[in-house]
Amino acid sequence: MVNKNISIDDIKQTIRKVLVELVELDESEMKDDKLFIEEMGVNSITIVQVFLSCQDKYDVVLADEMNLAEPLSIRTLAEKVYKKLGEYNEKG
Repeated sequence: MVNKNISIDDIKQTIRKVLVELVELDESEMKDDKLFIEEMGVNSITIVQVFLSCQDKYDVVLADEMNLAEPLSIRTLAEKVYKKLGEYNEKG
């Protein structure tokens, strides 16, 4: 069962840590609403890796939420993970 005490800020921090590991961006450049591809220059492969890292860390499946044609930011991805956690907690 997923920890119900995970906050959306925890998820955002996880996303930032993964991005720092994968790309040469300073964490201070990673604003919640900056778009991955359009504003941070993150490629689609890196975005997939971030999705997979979130799936592993939070034990959720994000296959339906992963749409690379949709503009994504740290905030929008964190919201997707948080929503999925809520769905799992309701079932659990």
